[in-house]
Formats: sequence, structure tokens, C-alpha cells
Amino acid sequence: MPLSEDEYERFLSDRTSAKARLQEFYEDCPELFPAALPRGYALYGFTDPSWKHQLRCRRLRLDATQEVFTVAPACVMPYRSGRVEAVEKALCFMRFPVPRWAMAHVLGRDPMYWYRLPQGLGRCSMVGTTVQAAEHVPQDLVADAKQSWLQGQRVYSATTAGRDGIVGASVAPSASQPDWQPAYGIFAQEATALDEGYAPHTVHTDGWQATQGAWKALVPPITVIFWVLHALLTIRDRATKA
Repeated sequence: MPLSEDEYERFLSDRTSAKARLQEFYEDCPELFPAALPRGYALYGFTDPSWKHQLRCRRLRLDATQEVFTVAPACVMPYRSGRVEAVEKALCFMRFPVPRWAMAHVLGRDPMYWYRLPQGLGRCSMVGTTVQAAEHVPQDLVADAKQSWLQGQRVYSATTAGRDGIVGASVAPSASQPDWQPAYGIFAQEATALDEGYAPHTVHTDGWQATQGAWKALVPPITVIFWVLHALLTIRDRATKA
């Protein structure tokens, strides 16, 4: 929540104030909250103080699903991996090819800490935090995948882009439609949370049938467009003459 550290202390100590602030934030940014929140919730104690920052967080439990969520202030990074003021300059340097060992030498900690820090930003809803307004969710998409490795196993990163930005990224264990569908489906879930009736018009893909089949299953009315580049490469590879 966009709370300063001083204001967060009151958020922890005053239950009435905490509920009032939660209601204000929900009215301004409903996409940041669980869908079942309007059906009721209860303040559900606190987390243990973080050993890194000595910061405890308030928790709430949904009446409908009994799920428990942690409410953290904006002065700390996701999962309380660091204070914003302490890592702000380092995140600015990450826009450029600065080696992580050099950042550790200048700013302290170890290289793996600076490597992992921006990875934590992707734990939030990508659509909800980059698009925010329902009318800005892209109607025409591009979907592609790249091979990678995770703990020694080959995996595939399923990415979705639109309106000059990446709006979806997830990992699939194989390049089959049963695995593509939930990977691309994360974007569909996040977009639907922002706009309940969201249905993109088109998606540009390569010639992989599993990718096309996954999108047709996720959004039945969608029009799948075959990339011109891949079409030309296919013609070139199958032509008898250059």
C-alpha cells in the first residue's frame, strides 16, 4: 500500500484507521486487491518482525475464501527484500549494463542479492501494475516463447506483449498446448481481473500449432495472425529455388 513508514505505524496500531485506509485504496486501485475482498474480510493479526528490517506487517483474511494476505507499506520492496530508499539508486543503475559484482563492490551486499532484487518485482500482477486502467488493456497482442533453463531442466518462457510493452510472462515446462495454456493463461487471468469482459481481438504468433491452439482455447473468438516473417521463412525453406 502507498503508505509512508510513519503512517504505517498508525495503520498497525489503529484498527478503525486501517479499515478506512484499505477502503480508500480499494476504491482507487481495485485491481491490486483480491477479487473476493468486497464480500468481507477481517483483520487477522500481524506477521513476525522481519529480521532484516524489524518491520512487521498487518494481515487480513477474506470471509469468502479464508485466504490470508499480507499488507505491506510502499517503503519496502516486494517480500520485504529491502527498503526502497536503500535500493532506489541500484535499481536506476540496472537500466544500464552494470555488472552485479560491481554494484556489490560499491553498494555492499553480494552480487546475487542485486541479481535477485529486480526478479521480485514480477511477483505482482503484471497487467494490474503496468496497465492499471481497463480501457488501456491491449486488444491486439503478440505472443512468443524462448527456450531457457531452470535448475538444469529445459523450460520455455511464454511472453505476451501489446501496446509497446510486455504484459505477460510465465514459464512452461514443455512446448505443448497443455503447458502453454496455463502459462499464457496468467495474462488472461490478470486482464480479466482488471476488465471482467476482456477479450482481445487478435494475437500474432509464429507457426507453432501449440501456441495457436492455446490462445484459441483461452479466448475462443480471437483471430490468430501468422507472422509475416515466419511465413516468408517457411516459403524460403520449402522453395526449390532461391
